[in-house]
Amino acid sequence: MAGTGGGYGFTLMKAAQVWRTEAGLALREHELTVPQFFVVMALYRQARHDWDPLTQAEVGVRLGMDANTTSQIVRALERRGLLTRAPHPDDGRARSLALTPEGIERGRAASATARALNDVFFSAVAPEQQQALGNVLDTLTTASEARS
Repeated sequence: MAGTGGGYGFTLMKAAQVWRTEAGLALREHELTVPQFFVVMALYRQARHDWDPLTQAEVGVRLGMDANTTSQIVRALERRGLLTRAPHPDDGRARSLALTPEGIERGRAASATARALNDVFFSAVAPEQQQALGNVLDTLTTASEARS
């Protein structure tokens, strides 16, 4: 951490920015931004596992996005034919989100690209350090959520 002058928070933010820049470049071939990718991935996982439909609000909460940002991303993906919104089967006020066949294909391809990026990005760190990093980040997130 020497040389940053900003402590762990700065180093964490910088690493996240570098990853996001690399991810943005990698996802260009799929015509997805990083936030769009995360929305597509949430719905892709739901489709692959045949889980209950997700609402727009649930997707936003899972991804830590505010309602306005989530709405903008969902509308953009819907306009592009990658997802649909339909009445939610259990909540008449909510709309469930689902990927279209094109959205599922885009999600499959983008997921492979993201895995390849992560393999390269995190290869600078030994596998046991990667596991420790994941544990530390989970602990920090859980502790912050407990304070909220």
